[in-house]
Amino acid sequence: MILKSTGIILALDAEWDIERTRSFLEGIIDLIDAVKIGWYQLLNMGPQGIRELTIGMNKYFLLDIKLGDVAHINTYVIRKVHDLGINGVIMHAITGRDNLASTMDVAHKLSVDVYLLVSMSSGGELYERNLEYNVTLGMDLGVSGFIVPATKPGIIRRVRSMVGDGYQLLSPGVGVQGGKPGCAIANGLISR
Repeated sequence: MILKSTGIILALDAEWDIERTRSFLEGIIDLIDAVKIGWYQLLNMGPQGIRELTIGMNKYFLLDIKLGDVAHINTYVIRKVHDLGINGVIMHAITGRDNLASTMDVAHKLSVDVYLLVSMSSGGELYERNLEYNVTLGMDLGVSGFIVPATKPGIIRRVRSMVGDGYQLLSPGVGVQGGKPGCAIANGLISR
């Protein structure tokens, strides 16, 4: 799981090379809890570039490729990204139990966290129709947490009420996608 200090996960969606990315991260590393990398970095740096980035950088790296394939492809990807120094992966819930179960087995063995995408920051009506099922499925399979968009505070509240404080809720979409700073935190806190 991502260790919380600042509560900030940097979404590194930039077309930068390894040197520029590393330099930038070194300048802000104490201000963030994790680095979310995705297709921009993977396509610009390639797998070896991702490995060069993660080596020696004492920070949690979350891969946002929204993995959602058949089981043997999912498990292959989990193994490969583990070798790249990735700590966690975002997966689609909609692939279903059969494709997620064996993937979770491999992820657990390799200590790779899986965060299950249960709602999209825009659109995603299939997710909303199946929210309870997808969250329950994730809990049954032992995911580390859930991706719930900062643009949908009602979804954050619903998922938090279902999972209690045993799971991390990550809420992308602050800024460019329209989520307001602090909105996700305000709606995902557990009242004590």
